[in-house]
Amino acid sequence: MKITKILLAAALLITSGAAEAQFVVEQNDGGKTVVGSSADAGFVSGENGTWTFGGVDLGNISSITVSPIADRLENYRAPAYPDYYRSISGWGDRAKWNLANVHDPSVVRADDGYYYMYATDASFGNAHDGHGHFMCRRSRNLVDWEFMGATMARLPEWVKPKLNEIRAAMGLGESTADFSDDRQFGYWAPCVRRVRSGLYRMYYAITCPGTIDGDGTWSERAFIGLMETATPEDVTSWEDRGYVLTNASDKQLNFNVKADDWANCYFKYNAIDPSYIITPDGDHWLIYGSWHSGFAAVELDAVTGMPKTEPGMPWGDITAYGKLIYTRQMGNRWQAAEAPEVIYRDGYYYLFMAYDELAVAYNTRVVRSRNIAGPYVGMDGTDVTTRGGDAWPLVTHPYRFSQGYGWVGISHCAVFDDGRGNWFYSSQGRLPANAYGDAYSNAIMQGQVRRILWTEDGWPVVMPECYGGVPQAPISEEELVGEWENVTLEYKYQTQSVATSLTLTADHKVTGTPFSGQTWSFDAATGTLTIGSQKLLLCREADWETSPRAATIVYAGYGVGGKKTYWGKKVVKQAFSSYGPEDNTAPFWTYFTPYLSLPSGEGTFRYSFRNYTDGAANWNNWLLVFTNGKQRGESGYAEYMVLRADAYGWGTYATDELRAAGMTHDYDWATFTSDMDGAQVDLTLSVSSGTAVMTAVTRTTTGKTYNYSYTVGGLPTGVKGCFLTMEKAHLVLDNERCGAGE
Repeated sequence: MKITKILLAAALLITSGAAEAQFVVEQNDGGKTVVGSSADAGFVSGENGTWTFGGVDLGNISSITVSPIADRLENYRAPAYPDYYRSISGWGDRAKWNLANVHDPSVVRADDGYYYMYATDASFGNAHDGHGHFMCRRSRNLVDWEFMGATMARLPEWVKPKLNEIRAAMGLGESTADFSDDRQFGYWAPCVRRVRSGLYRMYYAITCPGTIDGDGTWSERAFIGLMETATPEDVTSWEDRGYVLTNASDKQLNFNVKADDWANCYFKYNAIDPSYIITPDGDHWLIYGSWHSGFAAVELDAVTGMPKTEPGMPWGDITAYGKLIYTRQMGNRWQAAEAPEVIYRDGYYYLFMAYDELAVAYNTRVVRSRNIAGPYVGMDGTDVTTRGGDAWPLVTHPYRFSQGYGWVGISHCAVFDDGRGNWFYSSQGRLPANAYGDAYSNAIMQGQVRRILWTEDGWPVVMPECYGGVPQAPISEEELVGEWENVTLEYKYQTQSVATSLTLTADHKVTGTPFSGQTWSFDAATGTLTIGSQKLLLCREADWETSPRAATIVYAGYGVGGKKTYWGKKVVKQAFSSYGPEDNTAPFWTYFTPYLSLPSGEGTFRYSFRNYTDGAANWNNWLLVFTNGKQRGESGYAEYMVLRADAYGWGTYATDELRAAGMTHDYDWATFTSDMDGAQVDLTLSVSSGTAVMTAVTRTTTGKTYNYSYTVGGLPTGVKGCFLTMEKAHLVLDNERCGAGE
């Protein structure tokens, strides 16, 4: 009987396909358990020959069925973890990180069904310092990630002798680096692949401190090393196999190149950012490079993982250090391209890469070739191997939808599949500067996973929203009618592409930039929306910006030559939106409702919401922020006043003197903290002739009514803005009753 049930479970796993599948496990006692996804539905052997499926003992299971996809979509709940994670960024909160503190990820699906993610040591506030290197986390569903820890405990022992061996051969003295201090070295860009059952390899980069020959000369070299394991679930099991490659120069020992002679730097190849691939024919290759002349391809020995040809000393004849397969500008030694990632699909090798500086401008490009060593060609026909040039299409770019701050620095990607034909793109995303009022928000690096779809001519398009495990129920034409947002990604250095509004009408017409006046059609068989002549691939995904996050439909597609990329999502209309975590842990000045604006400077802001609080202090409730209409972080932003729920405030127009003159309330302080939990608040802020009047009527769950008001004059003319925030609370807004009117 147990064997039969195990076979049944296995069949269900196979036939259900996508990771969003759900299972209903009915137990012998009539109870039911929903197993969230096929990734969670593994059956596990326990003691004394017992087996479980989704955590339920097989002996107690009467049936297992696949939940209908329409039901799964209807019951879908999007991920709730925050994008802004400063409050949990420290090492002591690592169990809460999920995808916080991820940079330059590499993802591999292991034999145990988990996806393992490894990353560069970079972290907000250097949270990883002192805790090892190349941190690992794992997930069964690409949404919920468990932090596992470091895979490398300390600087490998081979680095010091190898560096000094090379320096001695160059006629230089030993390195002055302190090899006992891990923090002097950089630990970058791991690339992990499953070689076969029982063997996984990680190629990694280590940058060395100092310069080649003192002040004014080029910076010291980097190394690529190799680690292996049979058991990725044990992060301590990785064994270092040693040195693989280092920076190579074709300038012999003429290394006294000035440190600012960028285009003529000493090194031709920079031993950073390895990407490892096993071809369909079983050949093993390493692609690497960052900024210098471009990317090099080196064939590896399949057994050892080391270069097939002994590289020798890294100057003079450097043929063994690889063949140039990509350069952004032929002959230039300082070009803003790095992070090669090579995958194979349907007869092509796809070479993804990152362009420009990583904090803001980072953007992703891709080219392809029939052969691993090239020539690679872009969508616009440019041979970037033999001629060099910019790579197209533009895969990712800084962007922002109408809500939220959007993302910048979206590149240095891992590209992987789930073994069922579904492909994914993972990279870090950074918040723009001054997001959430935080001067250091651009150092927030959030790991992100996005779905990849493929055009009819075989180019990968990355979807605009992060992967949320939305069930991929068939999309109907009727669902496409309505309001959309479109972001046209065009290459602009350090500039976010921003959203415009679109409407698809039932009579197949389009209004709004950039497709106004065109007609649309939908091919359900291929999931393709066509507007005019522009083809856009569709899927379901989580709307990451709405609150709470919810399922929607998104699109992506390339313009001619890939020089424009169209990202879009259907606008989710929700009766209620929630702001702040439901456990009321929101730190001060962390979560915000959307901006409301009065362009003329006169009119009324209206809010209707439920206020939920942890009740620990009177101020752990809503706050109203009244501004000059500029957005937080925008040049010239100013707050006229901040008013707290507990009859307190601050700002130019809410000083102690002004509040004493203009503020009234009838709160019962003895019960205030408990009264505010779950209370309905109807708040208006009216502005007229330089005077602002705020009124807040609070109705408690026990039937009490409180009235709170504040009046202040002398306001300047011009645009006015308003938003709500909270501390140790969360707010549920009634969207139909919130807005601004002049």
